[in-house]
Amino acid sequence: MNDDAGTAVLPSRTMSHSVEQHLAVTPEAYDAEIRRFVPAYEAMLDELVEALASLLPAGSSPAILDLGAGTGALSSRIAARLPGASLTLLDADASMLAEAELRLAPHRVRVTFVRGSFFDPLPACDVAVAALALHHVRDLDEKGALYRNVHRAIVPGGFLLDADAAMPSAKALADRAWRRWAAHLVASGDTEVQAYARFADWAKEDRYFSVEQELALLRATGFADADVLFRSGPSRVLVALR
Repeated sequence: MNDDAGTAVLPSRTMSHSVEQHLAVTPEAYDAEIRRFVPAYEAMLDELVEALASLLPAGSSPAILDLGAGTGALSSRIAARLPGASLTLLDADASMLAEAELRLAPHRVRVTFVRGSFFDPLPACDVAVAALALHHVRDLDEKGALYRNVHRAIVPGGFLLDADAAMPSAKALADRAWRRWAAHLVASGDTEVQAYARFADWAKEDRYFSVEQELALLRATGFADADVLFRSGPSRVLVALR
């Protein structure tokens, strides 16, 4: 944890991720560019925050862990929606956390910033949330290790909410999903060639499992149940109950 002087740094096995290198986007430009890159971005985050509010007891003061918090876009929505919540923002990218500190300044008294990995020992929390972060874990067994680590951090009765992309296992369905995603990028200014070049570049670090794979993995790693709450093209929100 940290105090008001700065950001805590945990020893980590995965501390090398850089959004600027991965997406060729500066932290300052990330919030605008991510809307170009991801279909239904606003709707996906809105769904996650409303699900969070509806699943928590009325008047509660939950401890919320934001995994791969980036510039704090999700945490800032949560802070505004749940004034009693305390938030810990975890990210491996120091420059993104610096942006998050600026963004969350109005809520500083109830926010902690931690530079570290999904695989570090995580602080205990009532709820873990993630938005466009967990797809950086490319191996299914490694994703299972991540989910087990998150499960250990969430107190009994808590839950995980994850907003991210998914791709069907069947090639015909995956091809359709990629075409829909490419159409979003073209509408946002790319050519079709540029859109598919982005996908190839992102695939060097990212992997999108199917919803069915994710739900099965969440249950297999200790969560009592899991479900999909939102889906629009490749974008989806999952919930897993502790």
